[in-house]
Amino acid sequence: LLGPNLSILGIALVLLFAFGMGYGATIAEPGLNALGITVEELTVGAIKRIQILQVVSVGVGLGLVFGVIRILYDIPLIWLVLPSYLLLIPLTIISEEEFTAIAWDCGGVTTGPVTVPLVLAMGLSIGSELYLVDGFGVLAMASSFPILTVLLYGLYSRARQKELISQKTNVEDE
Repeated sequence: LLGPNLSILGIALVLLFAFGMGYGATIAEPGLNALGITVEELTVGAIKRIQILQVVSVGVGLGLVFGVIRILYDIPLIWLVLPSYLLLIPLTIISEEEFTAIAWDCGGVTTGPVTVPLVLAMGLSIGSELYLVDGFGVLAMASSFPILTVLLYGLYSRARQKELISQKTNVEDE
């Protein structure tokens, strides 16, 4: 499926596997589950534990997809890491403080005992299969994308909350 000549099917399967592995490993991460429980308690149930688990897991899966694309096409790591962090800076500035704290904690949670060995083994395996010395950078992508997804989720949930309040106010005024 891989080999020196990458087939479309091979690339698609590897990317699908990377997303699924990142998603599954993150769901199983005990630190993230503990963070989800804490977030649900601190927000008095406004943000559910399962929502945080899903958003972070999708972020890790997407980060792994980009990390694997980097390995498959031998893209310099800086070309992916720098833009992702340059995007995180304005999102962090415009996000509310609680979502910023949650998001950056989620990036750290993804470097736990379940995710790291799987991610590094996958990156090194794909790199060695393609005869590349460099199989790293996958973990950096898997750590930045959950921050991105949580910040975007925070902006979405606040916008949705304001919309619902506006609708409720309009109904009461009528």
